[in-house]
Amino acid sequence: MLSAIYRSLWRTLGRVDSNYELELQVAEMRKQPAYVPADKPAPTIFAIKCHPKADKVCAELDEYFFKNWPWKDKATGQKFLRSETNRWACLALPNARDDRIFDAVRVNTLLFLLDDVAETMSLSEGKALYKRLTPIALGKTLPDRNDPYEWMTYDIWKSMRATDPELTEVVWQGALLCITAQVDEARMKCPDLGSLLKHRAKEAGIAFVAAVIRFSQALHLTAADIASISDIHTSYALLGVTVNDILSFDKELRALRLTPEAEGAAILNMTQALANDTELNYKASKRVLWVLCREWEVRHKQLVKERMTKKGVSKDLASYLEGLELVLGGNEWWSWYTERYQEKV
Repeated sequence: MLSAIYRSLWRTLGRVDSNYELELQVAEMRKQPAYVPADKPAPTIFAIKCHPKADKVCAELDEYFFKNWPWKDKATGQKFLRSETNRWACLALPNARDDRIFDAVRVNTLLFLLDDVAETMSLSEGKALYKRLTPIALGKTLPDRNDPYEWMTYDIWKSMRATDPELTEVVWQGALLCITAQVDEARMKCPDLGSLLKHRAKEAGIAFVAAVIRFSQALHLTAADIASISDIHTSYALLGVTVNDILSFDKELRALRLTPEAEGAAILNMTQALANDTELNYKASKRVLWVLCREWEVRHKQLVKERMTKKGVSKDLASYLEGLELVLGGNEWWSWYTERYQEKV
């Protein structure tokens, strides 16, 4: 109040002192809190829920994978249990039908585990693995029952096809995009954030998870539906990839240190790319990316709101758009606490 009176008085007297004006303005600005780096971002605006049968499903599938997967050693299997990998899909797919949640969780965990295997390999070895598993997943080749990679892949996809062959094919196309990108030489040639984002959207399983939403809820979308939400899919991919890259980055660093010679462990992550481009350290790079994510969330909500006000929004399309947001919220929640990403010391 006084500063305003003084400024008015000085102007009235015709004696405006620019330095004095500047001092007053700076003093006013300094009343605002100074920037303090905070590694914990503002909370997501997306809803976070869990499937009502999560405990039962996770208990069954924890036992299934722990007993049957060829773990490197017992400690690795026990870490899998502590990481609550099966709970990821229960948080990402809380609206899944009760008769589909089991397979939806299984197929997600299968891709998590195969990604870990490919991470320890060269790109050519990873290609060979997926080339061997592809006809088995499609039911064109019977599995070797002594090879867990083969028979588990066969059984999971067979069960899904028995439930819904049409939507299982959609899921398979998403999975194929993901596993192909994981062993593609292009992952070693992403010179900028734009090309990196496009490749990460493929190998991080963004399209795959979106397809699993549809399978888990029996949502049938038309080509027109898909075309009408291309901007929402892009927004979903940006958010999914970036949050994953922030929260999985430390795990990727650990994997690289353990197997520095493995091409599959080579880091392709927005956290590192931004740090390289801006000379920020990794923590600062993550903080910048979190701000981007929160801005993208606001934009995502606006895009969905605009689409919902237009004609031609079926019940399945509305449920699918809700499902995309639930995946984003559930994924972030799980990623903050899972031992898969957050190493316990």
